[in-house]
Amino acid sequence: MTLAQKMKTLIQLLLVISTTLTLVHAEDAILPPKDQRAEWPELQVQNFSEWSIKMFHGWDVPFDGGSKVFFFESGGGESFDLVVAHPNYWTALDKKQRRQVFLIRHKNRFYRIEHKSAEEKNIIDKLTKAAGQLSGEGKMDPKLLTSLAERLESREPIFKTTG
Repeated sequence: MTLAQKMKTLIQLLLVISTTLTLVHAEDAILPPKDQRAEWPELQVQNFSEWSIKMFHGWDVPFDGGSKVFFFESGGGESFDLVVAHPNYWTALDKKQRRQVFLIRHKNRFYRIEHKSAEEKNIIDKLTKAAGQLSGEGKMDPKLLTSLAERLESREPIFKTTG
């Protein structure tokens, strides 16, 4: 394993630990804690809608009951994660509607992706485009990216829910 690969692995481990701590300490049992929730305009100031996915670094499961975190790097070098939230962090309405919750995590801020929103369409487009264009080390299974885009669009729960 090269030094660069070891550094990427270390960075991913730190992101998983950070995400785990964030999820475990959610004050009102809804992902994420109130002080780390943010609205889309805050991310749009950084031109998120214009970012493309340059690399997909894989995924991991934080120790929160099963959320899944997918690690990406934009064409401009920004790191961001797509979080598929475990139902323990869903609102009562999410559970009632059996609608999977997705969030973008960037710089330790979480942005909820509302169903059928412009942001959701933008992320689906990014994932679909990346699945067809990425090559080499940053590709990390294009079928997974296609499946993730389909799941984001359908919002079919990944987990069993009650409520």
